[in-house]
Amino acid sequence: MVGLARQGFSCEVCPFVCHVTCRDHAPSVCPIPAELSKRPQGIDVQRGIGTAYKGYVRIPKPSGVKKGWQRAYAVVSDCKLFLYDVPEGKTALPGLTASLVLDLRDEDLSVSSVLASDVIHATRKDIPCIFRVTSSQLPSQLTSVSLLLLAESELEKRKWVRIVEGLQSILTKNRLQSQPVHTLQEAYDASLPFIKTTLSAAVLDRERIALGTEDGLFVVEVTRDVIVRASDTKKVHQIELLPQERMLALLCGRSRQVHLLGWAALEGAESVFDFKLAETKGCQALTTGALRPGGAACLLAAVKRQVLCYEITRSKPHHKKLWDVQAPGVVQWLGFIRDRLCVGYPSGYCLLALQGESSPISLVSPSDPSLSFLSSSPLDALLAVEVGTSQVLLCFSQLGVYVDGAGRRARAQELMWPSTPLACSANSDHLTVYSEYGVDVFDIHTTEWVQTISLRKIRPLNVEGTLNLLSSESPRLLYFSNSSSEGELTIPAPSDQSRRLMVRTRSKRKFLFKVPEEERLQQRREMLRDPELRSKMISNPMNFNHVAHMGPGDGMQVLMDLPMVCEVPPPSLISDPSHFNHVYHMSSLSAGAFLHKDSSSSSVSSLERSVTPSSQDDPVREKPRPLSSISRQQRNKSHTHITRTASDFGGGASSRSSEPDQDQEVDSHSTPSNSSNPSGPPSPSSPHRSQLTLDGLEMDM
Repeated sequence: MVGLARQGFSCEVCPFVCHVTCRDHAPSVCPIPAELSKRPQGIDVQRGIGTAYKGYVRIPKPSGVKKGWQRAYAVVSDCKLFLYDVPEGKTALPGLTASLVLDLRDEDLSVSSVLASDVIHATRKDIPCIFRVTSSQLPSQLTSVSLLLLAESELEKRKWVRIVEGLQSILTKNRLQSQPVHTLQEAYDASLPFIKTTLSAAVLDRERIALGTEDGLFVVEVTRDVIVRASDTKKVHQIELLPQERMLALLCGRSRQVHLLGWAALEGAESVFDFKLAETKGCQALTTGALRPGGAACLLAAVKRQVLCYEITRSKPHHKKLWDVQAPGVVQWLGFIRDRLCVGYPSGYCLLALQGESSPISLVSPSDPSLSFLSSSPLDALLAVEVGTSQVLLCFSQLGVYVDGAGRRARAQELMWPSTPLACSANSDHLTVYSEYGVDVFDIHTTEWVQTISLRKIRPLNVEGTLNLLSSESPRLLYFSNSSSEGELTIPAPSDQSRRLMVRTRSKRKFLFKVPEEERLQQRREMLRDPELRSKMISNPMNFNHVAHMGPGDGMQVLMDLPMVCEVPPPSLISDPSHFNHVYHMSSLSAGAFLHKDSSSSSVSSLERSVTPSSQDDPVREKPRPLSSISRQQRNKSHTHITRTASDFGGGASSRSSEPDQDQEVDSHSTPSNSSNPSGPPSPSSPHRSQLTLDGLEMDM
């Protein structure tokens, strides 16, 4: 049975025990017959509940396999693998607190045998009996849970592996996969120096977070890598935001005193007020809210058994004490339930009116005998959560109890913690419980255990539980994203710049978290030496136009982009092209030099023959003749004009004979490429003169 206390019911006469939900189905005879007292071992494949296997195994000692193995008790039950420590001694029994819980519904969980290279410090006879269970909790795969288990024999090891793999197959087949409530993301680069000394945090907006550290209050702009030192106050234990009053409250210092700080400090302003509330020295709990819906903001601080209420305003002196009241015990938690202040103290909770005129209402009624066990031993008050409109979940250090508005038990079912809780946070649907081995998430409406995050040494940094610190070898700032998160934080892309430093700017309170210039140049040199890293410096081609392919010659031809849209001349000036042969474009200088060279040639055809179709009705057009066949006599004809048609823009050119009375000419312009400058025309004697163009050719009239 899972739980630290009150896991179920037991018979006063015989040793029969059962869960709370199984009480109504227990046999009515006593003592229970032996055949009925044995619990069947197996899994309900439809719901995934039940015990599949259990037994003693050995796990490595905290210092590693090299130091030896220690006994543990393993249980595969309710789609989870539980591990309980066993004290030294042959007759010692497992404890009630789970040392580790792994969710078998996790898609990243795997179980397998090991090789000798995986456990180099294990003895040769132990290696066939060792198997490994691995589960990854972060998308980066840098933080994972890898558990080595030593079975009593090789046959026992195979049985463990077969049962776990078979259970995973059943869960997948019946679609009982995990539906995680929290999605873990790394909020910022772990190399930021003061992350490891962070004590508290708050989400300011989608792009900024405030971190309370041992050395002061810092604001991190996660998308711009800008760091602002907002306050020099040491040891910031808690941050409470009052955005409507443009202020924030800090619980800081060795004496745990409340400070009121102006909102402008978050922008790096230096002349910002910082008021200390003298009566709050030694504060144990702090919360903020509204005196009434839509009313002024208030701040409530608890010092031992005294609860102080302050009204917070923008006008000086910014705070005004309204009242103080004595709680039934030393205050351990403060919050709001149904617009009233809820105070948690050992083994109890009570409601107080914010105006302070009414007497406290206890949420643990002394007239309810089912709750009398709470007063028998003091239990720490961790959190109170409103469930629906008529119930409240009271979370204590050993269990959770549902009560109504008058403090009477509302449900027989209680929430059981698998391990001693260190802290709690909640939203409208789920309760998050932090323990030594990780985080457990419960549905507060159905009491279902819905998620397990097996990360050791993780703790919340704010009341909502969205920002958390993972105190591993390299401390990390984690963000718990879920469907109920309001204004989710923008998570920056992961960076491999592990050598970034805080670089001072012109402002004394603003820094840039980046790679220094000297370090950046050194990284560039290293990339140039390594071909694989050097290839990363060159981006893929993008946003370019295709140009025509050209061969070598005595000069570079003018590169022309192929236009996407053709500009068609007005039909009134130029008729539609018809019955023409393609000629090559050439510049005016190239054409003049070329024609001058071939002016002595007498056996040439006229220009009209090269550009106009044959008079015969042959369907196959005559091939264009070489430009060397153009004679001076045809070039001097005054009635011949060279004009460009719309087809010239497609890469070809055409010419047609016009009438003498049409003394009109359409200027043509070549479009140079954006990748090079125009060069001079090729020589007339070039071997590639067949590629010369007639672009820009001007004929003397």
